[in-house]
Amino acid sequence: MPILSLGQICSTATTFSGGRNDWSLSEASLYANFAYSDLYNKIGHTPLQALAISSTTSGENRYQLPTDYGYGIALTLYQGSNATTSNSTTVIRLKQRDPGWMDAQTLSPSGVPEAYEQYATWYQLWPSPNSAYSLQLRYQVKPATLVYSTDTPVLDERWHAGIVYKTVELLEASRNNVEGEAMARNRYLNFMASIPTDQSLRQRDRSGMAVRYAKKLN
Repeated sequence: MPILSLGQICSTATTFSGGRNDWSLSEASLYANFAYSDLYNKIGHTPLQALAISSTTSGENRYQLPTDYGYGIALTLYQGSNATTSNSTTVIRLKQRDPGWMDAQTLSPSGVPEAYEQYATWYQLWPSPNSAYSLQLRYQVKPATLVYSTDTPVLDERWHAGIVYKTVELLEASRNNVEGEAMARNRYLNFMASIPTDQSLRQRDRSGMAVRYAKKLN
């Protein structure tokens, strides 16, 4: 599957829509970005996964999310070794809580964080850190808008045809071509159903799977 640029997506989509020339490049680019957004919001794509490493500050429980943050996958805290208690780093998978739970907690205690909530453009730890700890945030990236005709989607190229098909659907909808829109939507849905997701591809490694046979009791 070829890697397509924004210009190629727009050109191919208008060709699928009968080769009409009543769409400007700016209008077709708008629909292409809508289609791009539809794809990357539906599926957890490996190229859109990122890590953010930071450190806590004693007494500070709110931390800014990355500017390209889409949604969180996991937040992990690393508590360094202490000669009096342990000689190894303790790994703590922080539990996500909702704002209502967080508001019901007492804010005055401090200690080793064990939970967090995401709110607005930041996340809040509880209890408030009593020392400097390392934090690792795994999250899904929100890609930048495609602006220039040479810009390419950051998704794996096997999904680029899907962006074209979804763009065709939106182009047809913009001219109230109900039949063309329906045909394009079916093409898009059929394509999406036929392409394996990144998660399903990762699961093809069966080396960690085993079968245990139970002894039959009479």
